[in-house]
Amino acid sequence: MAKNILVVIEHEEGKIRRASLEGLATARMIAEGIGGRTVGVILGASAAELANEFASRGADEVYCLEAAQLGQYSPDLYRAPINALIKEIEAEWVLMGNTYNAQDLMPLLSSSFDAPVISDAVNLEIDGETVIFHRQPYDAKFNARVVDRGPAPHFASLQSGAFSADDLPQGHTGSVTLREAPLDGITVYREIEEIRAVGESTIDLSAAEIVVAGGRGLGSKENFDTLVGQLASTLGGAIGASRPVVDSEWLPHDHQIGSSGQVITPKLYVALGISGAIQHVVGIRGAQCIVAVNRDKDAPIFNEATYGIVGDVAEVIPELVKAIEEANAQ
Repeated sequence: MAKNILVVIEHEEGKIRRASLEGLATARMIAEGIGGRTVGVILGASAAELANEFASRGADEVYCLEAAQLGQYSPDLYRAPINALIKEIEAEWVLMGNTYNAQDLMPLLSSSFDAPVISDAVNLEIDGETVIFHRQPYDAKFNARVVDRGPAPHFASLQSGAFSADDLPQGHTGSVTLREAPLDGITVYREIEEIRAVGESTIDLSAAEIVVAGGRGLGSKENFDTLVGQLASTLGGAIGASRPVVDSEWLPHDHQIGSSGQVITPKLYVALGISGAIQHVVGIRGAQCIVAVNRDKDAPIFNEATYGIVGDVAEVIPELVKAIEEANAQ
């Protein structure tokens, strides 16, 4: 019997969250390595369209569990139906992105099976039928290879951007099973009263394809606003910052990138005047391309950069903006 790799699908405002597509990519890797099949489960008041989309992106089967009470995430209402499905399909692995909901839900699911959760995984390897996840605890000061040697099901959450979903197929033929979610007799201990965005930022950095960030090396808030703002506007990107910038109150905390801020996975990340402390670097390692500008040729950020420019940001950025505008005009 093929081993089922189950992905718990998160969705928001009618769209599948990128973390769940990354979970699907990971599930496909595991299924290929151990001879399994990929399965998804989505819960909602009306989620059939998203279930079909997930199947088309590479899932062999998707279970769509619907009920009027599932209009938004509820840990109590999610737990029982998903646990029942895990038992029914005898899931080998249960995967989610390491989102806030996953940090809430995964321990609830795993505790029902007396199983641990391998959290915030950044890579994996397969040895025979053994899946070995890699983690980077203590702000990536260590690399840990983690194996759950207990019986199935096993549980893991995945760091945002660590597993790319770019190569998922389009038009995959997978089946969708529609069911009414079995919610009878479930006691709801926690109710979500409201979900709202906080802070002044209108862009979720974790979802931005281009991020331009500045650090203390810019010297002043005025320089930050001018140089970072100008380049971000030219590139059509979001604005981020290192912790010293936030500590200096040049920007609110929701722009902070790093271990005590947001973890981002853009296609392009530009670091201006950022030295590259490990606390910042752990937040940008999912970026596909990193461009760093710093006057210190020995700055640690250059160890992470795809492209590096050694120079004064105040001199480099106007020239860079000019070159981009000329290229866009052609």
